[in-house]
Amino acid sequence: MVRVRVGVVGCGMIAQLVHLPYLAALRDRFDIVALCDRSYDLARSVAERFHVPNAYAAVEDMLAKTPELDAVLVLTTDHREPVLTALEHGKHVFTEKPLGHTIAETEEVIAAADRTGSKVMVGYMKRYDSGVRRGLEEIARITRPVMARIHIVVGPEYGNWIIPELSRITRSGEPDGAAGPDERRGRVAREFGTASPEALEAYMDMFGVWSHDVNVYRAAFPAPPASIKAHCSPDGTTLTASLLYSDGFQCVFQGSSTSVRRFEESLTVWGEDRTVMLDISNPFLPNAPSTVRIWRDEAPAGPGAGRGAAVEETVTGSYEEAFKAQLAHFHECVGAPGAQPLTNAHEALLDTRLMIDIVRAATERP
Repeated sequence: MVRVRVGVVGCGMIAQLVHLPYLAALRDRFDIVALCDRSYDLARSVAERFHVPNAYAAVEDMLAKTPELDAVLVLTTDHREPVLTALEHGKHVFTEKPLGHTIAETEEVIAAADRTGSKVMVGYMKRYDSGVRRGLEEIARITRPVMARIHIVVGPEYGNWIIPELSRITRSGEPDGAAGPDERRGRVAREFGTASPEALEAYMDMFGVWSHDVNVYRAAFPAPPASIKAHCSPDGTTLTASLLYSDGFQCVFQGSSTSVRRFEESLTVWGEDRTVMLDISNPFLPNAPSTVRIWRDEAPAGPGAGRGAAVEETVTGSYEEAFKAQLAHFHECVGAPGAQPLTNAHEALLDTRLMIDIVRAATERP
């Protein structure tokens, strides 16, 4: 098996907690050549911890001094610049979600990938969860879906409170705000134009966890809705939306961030012949499977038997770790010329468009 030589940009929580350990576990597939972080001390410290030979403070410096890299993992807060820089150097890119916070920057990345021939994969790891995959298969078996509900409620810090390993994360020694103003919000505000502060807050919050649910939902129902009605709470922490499709199918979106330490994430679809509920596990609980519940009616046992049995089935996904599975998929895509990532840049663009449409609907006044 050919090992893909990777450089990792961003050495914070998600790198230390997830990606670097799984890259190391997949040492038959990946060779971690270099780490890069705006805080060089952090990059050097994390490189020592994971036995990575090179550490840099600038993406351009890393790419110039380790030209042998096949791919770059972008794990920073703002992904746009490092993704574009890696693509312009001809590297394949895996980036944490979101690919971009606006349509304009996402289209910019797609154009760069098309121009350079490099592949871009977006880290929607829930699509690589075996339980989620099974849930999508069961939803596809529904004869005629009539209604769906996306439900996501997370506790403090997007549900990260559940991670005991957070206490062992190496932090940057730079003071808060050292990176300067958050350019993401400025780009979002310019693209939205006139939007209420609470709607913009809800939109930025969607990229924490909710965008995963939009991506899973769109995997089941890729067509755009014909109309959207939405409402946002005054502080932007709660958003509900009603999506109506041209064939009469409807979906309700419920998203909220609370101070209660619970994590609730599900997609339920009601159809003419069955109901399917996909209950998605907290991704930071390693090897915790998502589950699928199916309700359906059996046909009568025979003539005169009356009504058939009501069946409830529960399918538990495998205990394979989704973060690890998505990296294995990235390796396959880099190594096979014709292979394209399941969660690619074009799909990410459509996810962002739907999220923008939902938030725009929440800004409309009756």
